Amino acid sequence: MAVNTVSNIERSKYNDEFRFDFEREKSLLMKAVNSNGLMRAGTIYWDVVGTTSDAAERARDGDIPVDQLDNSQVSDTPKEFFKKYSVDDFDAFRANPNYRAAQYRKARAACYRTCDQRIIELFTSGTNYGTTTLANIGSVLDLTTSLWENDVPNDGRVWGVLTPKALARLMKINEFTSADYVSATGKTEQGVNGYGEGGYWNFMGVKWFMHTGLAGTGTATATVAVWHEDSIGHQIDGEPELHAYYFEPQDRWETWSKYRDARAMCLPNGCLYATHDDTAAL
Repeated sequence: MAVNTVSNIERSKYNDEFRFDFEREKSLLMKAVNSNGLMRAGTIYWDVVGTTSDAAERARDGDIPVDQLDNSQVSDTPKEFFKKYSVDDFDAFRANPNYRAAQYRKARAACYRTCDQRIIELFTSGTNYGTTTLANIGSVLDLTTSLWENDVPNDGRVWGVLTPKALARLMKINEFTSADYVSATGKTEQGVNGYGEGGYWNFMGVKWFMHTGLAGTGTATATVAVWHEDSIGHQIDGEPELHAYYFEPQDRWETWSKYRDARAMCLPNGCLYATHDDTAAL
């Protein structure tokens, strides 16, 4: 495979800065999952305790009733993901001097997107809610109460992820855009009105945020989800590594980024996924 990928235009004329095409370069989902798994013999394990029966009455002068916890584990084998770029020494000499810096940035961005995609794939391992319109306060309440009915605690650790069109529908609900229902201080962690990396809207006990990588985005069968952090386990071995070096045998510069992670659905009843029609007019 040819290494020299720099176009003739760049070789003859360039600016000091690249205009990068638009793509997600940060993970938006790692903040909303459980990351306390434990590795043993190359496998990540998450301990799970199932539901319990009610407390039992002790009869007069009888023994204290004894029960057993419903213990189990879910596990996943960590997998490695790479993104690699090369540029030979001749092109590196003739190209934009920031070309290698662009390789560093894009290699790491690719790893973050793969990380998010692997978490998104878990949503359909949760409970299927069905179809939601998110067109009025009733549809939002029906979705969230379906989660509470599974005894999921409304403890500030519940998240909701939406396609851009699904979020736009919520923005048309008066209660969602009103400070009477969403406080000005609790509306966002970062950014303005919930937008921006890490930003969210705290509404009906759920931290809602937008993600452009959800399955079916822009189609009539787009996926949205609400879940409690404890329902999804995700373990990553730190930030994606970045390696930039000179490969002397081939006289070229190479850059690769890698990360290793594992993920599993720990509590399916704590994650609801639904279908949203992104093609319907607002």
